[in-house]
Amino acid sequence: MTDLMTAPAVPVAAGARAGSGRAMLALARVESVRLLRHPFTLAALALFLLPWAYGLLTGSAGDFPVLHEATVDMQLLGLFALGSGALMTANLAMLRGQRHHTEELDATLVLPRPWRVGAVLLALLPYALLITLVLGVRLGELALRPGAVGRPDPAELLLTPAVAVLFGAVGVLVAVALRSAMWGPLILMALLTGVLAASIAGAEGALWVLRLTPITPDLDEYSVPRSLVDRTPGWHLLYVLGLLAVAAGAALARSGGRRLLVPLAVVAALTAGAGAAQFRGDPALDRRRADVTRDPAAVETCRQLGAVQYCAIGEFARWIPAWDEVVRGVLRPAPSIAGPPLVVRQRIWLTGRPANGGGAYAGDARQDEDRLRVWSAADAAAGHAGAVLVGSAWRSDADAATLAANVAFRVLTGAALTTQMPICGSRGALLVWLVGQATPGTAKGLRMLDEQSSGALAFADMSLLTSTMVPDREATPALALLSRPASEVAALVRRNWGELADPATSLERFGDLLGVAVPAAPPAEERTVCGGN
Repeated sequence: MTDLMTAPAVPVAAGARAGSGRAMLALARVESVRLLRHPFTLAALALFLLPWAYGLLTGSAGDFPVLHEATVDMQLLGLFALGSGALMTANLAMLRGQRHHTEELDATLVLPRPWRVGAVLLALLPYALLITLVLGVRLGELALRPGAVGRPDPAELLLTPAVAVLFGAVGVLVAVALRSAMWGPLILMALLTGVLAASIAGAEGALWVLRLTPITPDLDEYSVPRSLVDRTPGWHLLYVLGLLAVAAGAALARSGGRRLLVPLAVVAALTAGAGAAQFRGDPALDRRRADVTRDPAAVETCRQLGAVQYCAIGEFARWIPAWDEVVRGVLRPAPSIAGPPLVVRQRIWLTGRPANGGGAYAGDARQDEDRLRVWSAADAAAGHAGAVLVGSAWRSDADAATLAANVAFRVLTGAALTTQMPICGSRGALLVWLVGQATPGTAKGLRMLDEQSSGALAFADMSLLTSTMVPDREATPALALLSRPASEVAALVRRNWGELADPATSLERFGDLLGVAVPAAPPAEERTVCGGN
C-alpha cells in the first residue's frame, strides 16, 4: 500500500515543474512583446539612433571611422538610453499587479512568483537580440565607408546588449525588493550618476575606476591600432554578465527561490574574479606600445606616391590616399621644397603621455623637447629625416587643415614642425593661404579653426601635442586671398615664391606682392615672438 501511495509522487512533481516551465516561457513571450512595444523602449531606441541619423542626414558622420573604437563609443549612449529603457520597462512590468491592484488575484495563480519573475527576466532577451541587430547594422554601415579601419571585437559588441539586460535585471530586482514604483527612477538616476562620476574620475586620471563600470574603459585618448589596444574585452564582458547573473539571481531569491542562494554566492565570487582579472597587466603589450611610441618602423607600412613617401601604422594605411590628397593640394602652387625629400610619417603616442587633467595639457616644454628629439632621431635612423608628423586624429576637416599646415611649414622652412612653433611675417600668411587652397576640406577646416581662434590661428594635432600658430594679423590677408580665384593667386605665388617664403620678408611686402590689404601692426607688447621663423 505504501508503495502504491508514494510511487506517483516523482512524476507528478516533475510534471508540475515541466508545466511551470512551459507557462513561464509563454508568459515570457507575452512580456517580451509588451517590452518591445513599450513607449520607454521605443524612446530609448530612437535616442540611441538619433546621433547616427543626424550624421547621415547632415553629412557630418565622417568617412574615416575606427571600427573597434566605434563599438566602444556606442556603449555609453547604449547604457544611458537602452539601459534606462530596459530598467524602467522591466520595473513597471514587475509592478503591474501593484499598479493595477491585482496582487491578490495574482497570488491565486498556479504559476509561482519566482517563475513569474523568471518570465520577466527572460523577456529581456529579445530586447538584447534587437539591440545586437541594430549594432550590427550600424557597424556594417560604418565598415562600408571608404576610410574605415580596424575590426570590432565581438566581446565589445555584445557588451551593449548585456548592459541593457543588466539594467533590466536591476529593474526587476528593485521591483521585487522594494515594491514601489518610485524606486525605479531613483535607482536609475543613481546608476547613471555613478557611471558619469566614474567617467569624470577616469578623465582626471583615476583610470582604474572605469574598469568597474559596466561599459568598456577606453584608456587611450586617441585612435590606436587594434593590435595595440590596452583593453580586456573578454574579462569585462564576463564581469558584466556576472553582475547580470547576480542581479537576476537576487531577484529570484528575493521572490522565494531560496535554493538559489548558494549558486548566487558562487556567481558573485566568480564575478569578483572576472573584475579583478581586468587589472592584470600585459608586460609584452606594454613593451610593444613603448616600442611603437619610440619608433613605429616595425609596424608601419610605407608607400611612395609621386615625390612623397607616406608611412602609416598598421591598418591606418587605408588613410594614405586621403593624406596624399591634402599634401598634393599644398604642394600644387609651391615650385620647390626645402630640405630633404618629403616624408609624411604617422606617430601614435601610447606610453608616457601626460594625464590630460580633464582636457588641459599636463606636460612641459622640456619634456616636449626631449620627446621630439627622440622621435626626430628615430625618423633619421629609419631614413625619414625631417618627416612631417601626422597623428591618429583624422575625423574632421580641422584635422585635414592641421596636416596641411604641417606640410606647409615643412615646405616653407625645410624643418619638421615640432611643438608650439609660431610662424609670422610673409611666411605665416603664405602658410595660411596654402592650407586654405589645398582642398575643399582644408578650406572648411581652416574656417572652423579661425572661428575657434583668439589672437592667433592655431593648427594643433592633439593626438601628438604638436602645433603651430599664425597671428591674426598674418592670417587676415591670407583669408582674404581665399575669396579670389585660386589660379590667379597661385600664379602670383609661384612668380614671387622665393621672396614670399623668405623669413626676412615682412607682411607688408606680402600684401604688396599679392595685392591684398594688411592690418596695422598691434602694439609691441601684444606682438607674437616668432624667432627665426
